[in-house]
Amino acid sequence: MDKLPFGDPLNEDRELSQTFKKIIERLIYIGITLEEAKDEVEKIYIKTTLKAFSGNRSKTAKQLRIHRNTLNGKIEKYKLDEDS
Repeated sequence: MDKLPFGDPLNEDRELSQTFKKIIERLIYIGITLEEAKDEVEKIYIKTTLKAFSGNRSKTAKQLRIHRNTLNGKIEKYKLDEDS
């Protein structure tokens, strides 16, 4: 895998790395599939980023480095709205 342009935060932040690994171990233990985990992370990531930009979808899409139409599709997929 190519290096991330901003470094690898999971290698640079030991506490974050350990927390992330514990979460993954717990997800595996309770039977969450990779697809389910990816969807949940994506949903939370989008929701949190939308909140950080006060619901501004253009700024959110830019931060997430995805097209605004892609963001709108994911908002619909995860049933995210202004009040979630």
